[in-house]
Amino acid sequence: MTQHGLTDISRIDSISNQLGYFEDASLKTIAKKCSKRIINENFGAICSESFIEPNFEELEIQILDLLQEQFEERVGRAISDELPHLSETEIDAHLDRLANHYRMEYREQIHSTTHAALKELKSRIKNLTKELKALKRKYTL
Repeated sequence: MTQHGLTDISRIDSISNQLGYFEDASLKTIAKKCSKRIINENFGAICSESFIEPNFEELEIQILDLLQEQFEERVGRAISDELPHLSETEIDAHLDRLANHYRMEYREQIHSTTHAALKELKSRIKNLTKELKALKRKYTL
């Protein structure tokens, strides 16, 4: 690896450390975003009472996907601004390396976030179902 490559890696690590994996978002905020996304994507199934809640593992994958999207957007943009000579492929490789590191480092927080998202999702679906039943009673003869 060239000296230039080492410099790039240390600069990328510095950018990543500054911006962090979770950004400024709390675990509760991430859980809420995930539950809102699931409800938006499955609104029809929820209304027709055919929605099947994701299991813990499926929800954890969605949490990781959401974190990855946010991370790549923030850190990827910062890396390309700071190191414009890197190709998109090189930036993606660095982002993958960093994301894997953070996933291992923050495994417990991700696990806790998944529990919070599951609780948030159940609560939101319960409230939405109550509202839908009230509307059906109101507008059904």
